Amino acid sequence: MWDVGRACALAGPDLQEGVGGFGDDVPAAPADLVQRIRSEDTTICVRHPAKQFCEDGVLKCACPECGIVSVMSEFDEVIAYVCDECGNGVDVASLREIGE
Repeated sequence: MWDVGRACALAGPDLQEGVGGFGDDVPAAPADLVQRIRSEDTTICVRHPAKQFCEDGVLKCACPECGIVSVMSEFDEVIAYVCDECGNGVDVASLREIGE
């Protein structure tokens, strides 16, 4: 994005909660972001979406964080859920993305 005439690369929802890198052009902003992440010892978590699958006619999803398989028997497709085991919010890859 552009912020006050400078390119901004952002990791996080906004500059208050996340980390931003700035530059006079687009290539400079992500380079500054990487430098800031390394110098501030910031950890960025990029979660993998869960894959939904059918087993014996029942829709299931495996949490990518803890591995627990949740049964989604009342649904045709799942887009997201909260894992009962670890409590993480889980995005789920659509059936089109995984070729089902």
